[in-house]
Amino acid sequence: MVQMPKYGPKPVPNGKKFGPKDGLEGRPRDEEINAYKVYMVGSGEDRLPEPRVLSQVLNARERDEKGHPTQFVQEVAPASEERPWPICKLYDKKAAREAEEAKRRASKTSKVKEQSKQLEVRWTVSDNDLGHRMVRLKEFLEKGWKVEIVFGSKRKGWTKRRQADPEEATKVLEKIRKAVGEVEGAHERRMQGEVGKEAILSFEGKAKK
Repeated sequence: MVQMPKYGPKPVPNGKKFGPKDGLEGRPRDEEINAYKVYMVGSGEDRLPEPRVLSQVLNARERDEKGHPTQFVQEVAPASEERPWPICKLYDKKAAREAEEAKRRASKTSKVKEQSKQLEVRWTVSDNDLGHRMVRLKEFLEKGWKVEIVFGSKRKGWTKRRQADPEEATKVLEKIRKAVGEVEGAHERRMQGEVGKEAILSFEGKAKK
């Protein structure tokens, strides 16, 4: 009787894995793959190739000058009744890291954008309208978001509106800062422009743990 080679999952170093994550979380790779043979597929293939011995696939991976593999084998589909061996793909480690880092940066940028809000206010705003905006301002700050209050706009007709006198504009500014002060941990970051004219007030809240 021919003695079949032993195969099965082997212990691997602990740590965060990089590489394809879309639907492949928890799927084994390299020595973790519990199979003697695997179907190695590439891009654009419409049929399964002949199965290959996993140990030979792993030994054939490209390596760096120190002999460390620069590629990894990822299981993308387990064995089934229709196919006795799992389907796997070969990935380049460096390209996988770069792709994951790019995805992480894009996600971070999107998250920062979602956590930033802008409110447009006139120096001549009525108490009622200002009150509504202050409710929104406090809601955003309580979530730990960054908020910009913009005085001045390029919208048609903005410059034809009644201009606020210094005292009126100062009172609006005081009401805004008072509202911010009512939010625990919120603070003013900076002010650009002049009171009563085009200006941007920047505030930041403190997210609750």
